Amino acid sequence: MNKAISKVTCVGAGLIGSGWAAHFMRAGLDVTVHDQSAEREGYLRQSLDKAMPSLVELGLAPGASPSRVKFTTDLHEALADCHFVQESATEDVDAKIALIAEIDAFAPPEAVIASSSSGFMAADLRRQAKHGERIIIGHPFNPPYLVPLVELAGGDVAKEAITVATDFYKKTGCEVVELAREIDGYIGNRIQFAVFREILYLLSQGVADIEAIDRAIVAGPAIRWAVMGPSSVFYLGARDPSLYQEFVDLLAHEMESGYTAPACFKPDKALMNAYAEEVCRGIGSEGQDGLIALRNEGIAKIRVLLEGLRTRGGDVR
Repeated sequence: MNKAISKVTCVGAGLIGSGWAAHFMRAGLDVTVHDQSAEREGYLRQSLDKAMPSLVELGLAPGASPSRVKFTTDLHEALADCHFVQESATEDVDAKIALIAEIDAFAPPEAVIASSSSGFMAADLRRQAKHGERIIIGHPFNPPYLVPLVELAGGDVAKEAITVATDFYKKTGCEVVELAREIDGYIGNRIQFAVFREILYLLSQGVADIEAIDRAIVAGPAIRWAVMGPSSVFYLGARDPSLYQEFVDLLAHEMESGYTAPACFKPDKALMNAYAEEVCRGIGSEGQDGLIALRNEGIAKIRVLLEGLRTRGGDVR
């Protein structure tokens, strides 16, 4: 497979596809974005405009420019001469299977095809494709141009594609995590949903409102997680490394004592409705623009700071 990747095709110009286009553009690549709806070009251009301040903060590669992002409704045209395909269509497994089979039929034989699926397995998505060995999962976190994580899965029959994708994503500034085996939801989303489940439980018990719960996460565990993972944080929870096993045993005891939502807890429709209404009424009372600006500026500055720490020799991962 061709490892000199300079032309990328993003299939799908929605939230994730447009985010990928911004990410690849920042890396100085030529990007073609495909969507069946011609109206999506307007959304794409608006997304690039909104992303630019953060892209500048993170640093643009030489030659990086929105002018190098092209849009087309012709899939065959979009795939011509591309080196890498990032599929980000709607999360409908049957539609994705059919689309990936079509991409596989028309993409250059050297091109790796990565799906941005948020939970499906590559083993399923490559089912109708003739060249399954080049079809993998390349799952980002939203938005891809800000959050560096990309999870790779499907390497059981696509080891070379995984190797090429790992090298490519890293060169564009991603933090790559490869799954040793496939599982629904991968790693990040499973952890994210475990936290979400706990939020719903706290809400259902009247412990606090959504804004308070969010602040407890942001000002507590999340500020540490931005620097190091939970296991690293827990390791520092023992006053002496020789006592770490005792500390882990204490964590297990606390989980059993009710520090997490009980296994029997199942959020019902009424709770989900109450949650959505409270978020819209409180956190979302003034719409998304201000929150997007806060997220973009905040994450970009945190990334620049962490990169500076790594450059000075402090591995903060």
